[in-house]
Amino acid sequence: MTNEQLCVQAKAGDSQAREQLIEKNISFIKKTAYELWNAQPELNTALQIDPDDLVQEGSLGLYGCIESYDPESGNLFLTYAGPAVKNAMLDYIRLQSASFEGKKLNELISLDDAVKGEAESSEHISSEGSVRREPEEIYLAKERIEEIHRALGEIEARNEKYLRYRFGFDDDTEHPLAETAKHFHLTESRAKSTEKAALEDISLELHL
Repeated sequence: MTNEQLCVQAKAGDSQAREQLIEKNISFIKKTAYELWNAQPELNTALQIDPDDLVQEGSLGLYGCIESYDPESGNLFLTYAGPAVKNAMLDYIRLQSASFEGKKLNELISLDDAVKGEAESSEHISSEGSVRREPEEIYLAKERIEEIHRALGEIEARNEKYLRYRFGFDDDTEHPLAETAKHFHLTESRAKSTEKAALEDISLELHL
């Protein structure tokens, strides 16, 4: 089956056709990834980027072309999607470069801590059973949590989804890195770099 036929089926909701489209073009994606990585290996090593990261980005770039591709245009699917595959890889390299040069986090923002802080912001009971937390402290704690949620809404959507799942913003359960990587279909090294970039984005929004 041709790329064009697979794309038509994928647009119709056939998930198997989507996977076949990736498999059929994986050699092109890998070739592009290795060419870009080898163009500046020292920089990519410093940024902790490996070719598999670029392959994953390229695959996402190809996925993104499925809906917008018009088989009636006369262009071959790969001719249409090729630039998007390469640009997705280049965008990832630029993102990692910007994160590497940007402000580093002094501490990780843990949802577990945020949730505990939210629960404790209402009151803190001493061993004698008295309320120890002052109203000003309650206000500041709640304000900080609101800042974190606001900052999540300001960063890239993909990074927001990652952090919400990783640190349990939606289910109050912090998920291990390996589980998070599996949830988002990422390698662990890719998950680490995604987490690093997302946390740095949050720190910039919070002015840490």
